[in-house]
Amino acid sequence: MIKTSILLFVLVGLLLVVTSCGQSQPAETPPSHEHEKATFQVEVSRNGFNNMPGEFQLEVEAGQEVEITFVYGDGDFPQDNPHVIAIPGYGIEDVVLDKDNPEKTVSFTAGAGEVVFKCTTITCVGHTNLQRGLIVPQEHSH
Repeated sequence: MIKTSILLFVLVGLLLVVTSCGQSQPAETPPSHEHEKATFQVEVSRNGFNNMPGEFQLEVEAGQEVEITFVYGDGDFPQDNPHVIAIPGYGIEDVVLDKDNPEKTVSFTAGAGEVVFKCTTITCVGHTNLQRGLIVPQEHSH
């Protein structure tokens, strides 16, 4: 009787091991790529944003985390040509760029409407080239 009980116990245990080996574990949910952080580097110089004197756009998705690193681009100019970049729609007013502060990063969550960024230093050389930066939300693509 003990031999039969032990044999039955071993067979049941073996049966459980064999049947569980073929079963798959539930798949992990892949990470969502929706609204991954958008990162940009924008050179600010007398020639415009990224040396483009006209309208300059950064395309984002509404609700997306955005990180912009502004980089001073007038290092080749004979004198310091400081710029103060503002993104009033996101409460950013004081991104100071000059020879002593050549880089500054700002972060925010993009809203649904277009937002302007521009230089507020009216005495800088090239000021008119730095007035039409736009953060433009795009339709979310699935």
